[in-house]
Amino acid sequence: MIVVSDIYKKYGKREVLSGASLEAAPGEIVAIAGRNGCGKTTLLQIMAGALKPDSGRMSAYGKDVFSDRRLFAKSIGYVPQDDPLFGDLSVRDNLKFWSSGVKSPDETVLESFELKDLMDKPVKTLSGGMKRRLSIACAIRRKSPILILDEPTSALDLYYQDSIRKWMREYADRNGTIVMSTHSMEELKMADRIYLLKDGRTLVVNRESFDENEIRKLFLISDR
Repeated sequence: MIVVSDIYKKYGKREVLSGASLEAAPGEIVAIAGRNGCGKTTLLQIMAGALKPDSGRMSAYGKDVFSDRRLFAKSIGYVPQDDPLFGDLSVRDNLKFWSSGVKSPDETVLESFELKDLMDKPVKTLSGGMKRRLSIACAIRRKSPILILDEPTSALDLYYQDSIRKWMREYADRNGTIVMSTHSMEELKMADRIYLLKDGRTLVVNRESFDENEIRKLFLISDR
């Protein structure tokens, strides 16, 4: 179980997060929704260990993650919204770099993301959708039990959106935990828990009475 409690973060005088909290259990897909600039990426960066909060707590499997930074590398895979790949390196070399300690390619991962025929291509020659697939493959090769995904299907066509969503469901069904930000109604529908980030705080959306129109209204009244 991941428990994130009372996360605060300021950039200068602007308070982006003001007590954001969430929970995610093994086998769950948790979605964070909100308007552009509401702080979704900041929250995910903090959860992934890429950014320090001003205050707050985060535990994973009962251990305080912020006090033991090794837990990030051991337990959490992270796919940022921006491209993290090295353009001059090949697909193969990027997979090796981002998954140090993994001796050989995981054939299942290569097949799932259709990368087998791209292994020797320089990343800078790939399309945006191909780079997105590779970024996710790099994050999961160490078989981290927790994945933090910032808009996982952005820049993907409909075929690969469906493919990634199917893979995410299978990953969760194998007892993995996914926490993602998304603007996709399809991804909100597939999530086991939904949080709306508004005014720096997370609001729980009732999954049992999920209604697209209500979600859209919540977006409209969000002022960040």
